[in-house]
Amino acid sequence: MKPIKIVYDEKGNTLFVRFNEKKEAFCKESDIGKEVVYSVAEDGSVIGFEILNYLSKGERKPSGVLPVKTQVLKAS
Repeated sequence: MKPIKIVYDEKGNTLFVRFNEKKEAFCKESDIGKEVVYSVAEDGSVIGFEILNYLSKGERKPSGVLPVKTQVLKAS
């Protein structure tokens, strides 16, 4: 399994998460509350997403540390 690629664009305040290197065919907006856009491949699979306005103004500090929470779930 290839690692997930996470990129934060500080200027645009956007967090990009990619699951694989498939070519993006189109984007689809989400309705989950935050401003989330899905990247979709030609075969219809979701290959990643981006979160617009990821950090609030108070969270944007020149520390070089990006708050990303992760958790590994085990299948039951």
